[in-house]
Amino acid sequence: MKVFKSLFFVVFVFVVSSCSEDDNWNTDKPELQESNFSENFGSPFNARFLGKVINEENNPVSGVSISVGNSMAITDANGVFSIEDASVFEKFAYIKASKNGFIEGSRALVPSSGINQVTIMLLSLDTTATINSGETSTVDLPNGTQVIFDGNFITQQGVSYDGAVKVVLKHLNPDNSSMEYQMPGMLFAENANGSPRVLETYGMIAVELLSASNEELQLAEGSTAEVSIPVPLNVTNTPSTIPLWSFDEENGYWKEESQATLQGNNYVGTVSHFSFWNWDFQYPAVTLCITLTDTNGNPLPYAALDLYSPALASTGSYGYTNIDGVECGLVPADDELTLVVPNFGCEANNFTTTIGPFSSDQSITIQVTNSDALLTNFTGIFNDCSGNAITNGYMQLFYNDSTQTIPIDNGMLNLTIDYCSDNTAYSALVVDLLNGQTTDVTNGNFTVPTTDLGTQMSCVDLEDTDNDGVLDIDEDIDGNGDLDNDDTDGDGIPNYLDEDDDGDGVDTADEDRDNDGDPSNDDSDGDQTPDYLDDLDVLIYVGEAVGTGCLPNLIFDFDVIISESYSSLINNTYLFYISEADALADVNPLPNPFIDDGSTTPIYVKATNTITNQSDISFVYLNENSFIDSDQDGLTDCEELTGVDNGFGNCNPNGNITDPYDEDSDDDGYNDCVELQNGSDPNDDTSIPDIDSDGDSVLDSQEAIDGTDSNNVCDYNPDNFDYNGVTNEWYNANCDGDISVNECDPAPLDECDFSLNCNFSTPTPEWNALDCDGDTVSNGDEMTNGTDPSDPASN
Repeated sequence: MKVFKSLFFVVFVFVVSSCSEDDNWNTDKPELQESNFSENFGSPFNARFLGKVINEENNPVSGVSISVGNSMAITDANGVFSIEDASVFEKFAYIKASKNGFIEGSRALVPSSGINQVTIMLLSLDTTATINSGETSTVDLPNGTQVIFDGNFITQQGVSYDGAVKVVLKHLNPDNSSMEYQMPGMLFAENANGSPRVLETYGMIAVELLSASNEELQLAEGSTAEVSIPVPLNVTNTPSTIPLWSFDEENGYWKEESQATLQGNNYVGTVSHFSFWNWDFQYPAVTLCITLTDTNGNPLPYAALDLYSPALASTGSYGYTNIDGVECGLVPADDELTLVVPNFGCEANNFTTTIGPFSSDQSITIQVTNSDALLTNFTGIFNDCSGNAITNGYMQLFYNDSTQTIPIDNGMLNLTIDYCSDNTAYSALVVDLLNGQTTDVTNGNFTVPTTDLGTQMSCVDLEDTDNDGVLDIDEDIDGNGDLDNDDTDGDGIPNYLDEDDDGDGVDTADEDRDNDGDPSNDDSDGDQTPDYLDDLDVLIYVGEAVGTGCLPNLIFDFDVIISESYSSLINNTYLFYISEADALADVNPLPNPFIDDGSTTPIYVKATNTITNQSDISFVYLNENSFIDSDQDGLTDCEELTGVDNGFGNCNPNGNITDPYDEDSDDDGYNDCVELQNGSDPNDDTSIPDIDSDGDSVLDSQEAIDGTDSNNVCDYNPDNFDYNGVTNEWYNANCDGDISVNECDPAPLDECDFSLNCNFSTPTPEWNALDCDGDTVSNGDEMTNGTDPSDPASN
């Protein structure tokens, strides 16, 4: 395809889908919490994909591992991959691309029943800055993009990391026309309410953290980083806040997690982990299907299409029409859109028109015109070397100073090409991916009304020097064009000459597990490295398990451990051992369930791949529910069940067995921990702790005898009262309701014995109604009149 200029809007990343009632994504519905967000993806669906992977210099990247669901492929020397039958969803397909030296890239789209085309730009894993753990550090880019770290990092195993940290920081800028290829997934998201939404972006960042030995790192639990990006140049609307979304790398969509505020010319937010982060607004949308035709009414297949929204001015979306000239996706409801077909006919000569607004789902047809463009019906028949139609291939068509990749799936080519009248030259090469052969290069000039390539055979071999099932061009792992410097197993034999590329003792040809003639799509352990480049085709890692019960009878169910710790792994069986020596020798496997007395942490887990029969060993840390305190009484559950102090509670059970689900086991009003701390029996409701709960100087145990309320500072027996034991709560109270607080009241429980020279307290209505001095004038009236309510002569 030509090199297209477009900035990034929202939603036409839902590309090349067919327009139908079933494709409506009702994003304008009430925000109900979704029980399972993947329900928005529709039913299972098989789809075909043809894509290209490029680097930041727009050059093709070979040797990239591609995965779509359980299907895999590797890009060829042109950076092209093909997956003929991938299991996806009718409204969502997620394509991932990975290669050493790059940040993992991806694309998501709504698949069609035809060939779905995508372009993915991989971002280089070049270190932006190196910082040190334990220190607050700032990493920034010249345009003002910035990340501030608090210095706390962990490894992938959750272990605290101490040392140098290499930081890779990328800003995906809507002002950059490449952003549409750089961003992961598509602008489809789950908002904070669990509802599906489409997004409009102000920019994204990608952050990768690596140790000195290139081990992946993350922010430590409880740590955060401040992230900041500049407002795009062409943005006219700058609200004070904007939602922050993180990319779910496993599932392929965005999740609303935080919020950023406008500070100067930057939007600044706080994040607790790193993947891609995205500053976006969410919008309701309608489904729009657009058919592009030429002036003769013929569809324009595989044509680029951009849309722009007034909301963000220059930011736009891109996509490609399918074989029928149709592109479908989501657009903002009730918003006028600008449609652009870039470089139609001549370079930098764009077709532009205005469409919308649309308040409901629509299908429209747009006739694309350009007085300087010429149209030709580009045709040809392409067979393999046996004369059969090529069913899995593509054409590399170079014209107008750029290259277009055109799918070939039935041996025939018949499409409309727009070209410039003063630049009619082209060159074409067809690649037969199934048989690893190509046609000869065809050079010529477009003609009106038809340019016919005739019938061509793909008989030029793509070499496989070592006959291992992998083409030489696909054994250029680093993609630098030099086959001699690619030696995966370091045995001194380049991969293209090495029958056992990973040095695991199994020839590459024999690692074609599905016997389809292509070892590159076999990954038996699911680690995204094909078996033929993976010297250990089994994946296992450090686990952690919490047992049931309490020490010294802590019970571990290995089935539960496998389900909770290793559910994401595939094709493995597991056995558990006390020692690594036992695991290596396959002797003395532990019984299931296993009862731990506290002396066997960690245990060892041995995983064996059911396909390759290879094994690897890791370990599992065994933990008691040491921290759990179900009733929040200050005693952990295990302390209450065993009576043994495990050091994680607030008090020592001292052998007392109490109810872990009832904070007050004897229902006497005092929680179990308080009783243990103060010498009473937590299982005896007549045993009251020696404390003064209300601060009136009388112990609760005495108040129980006196029949007074141990939680009422003014309810006590004066005979047991001690001024030296009261608290400020008692001093500041007014127990008898007169005008004096207890602190200076000569008789705190006698409402008619008070002092006018005391700290004044608002009396109760009952006290105001009294006549303490018997002069027929109430206390309240005397206070109003300025007379003394305790002196009968003062009225």
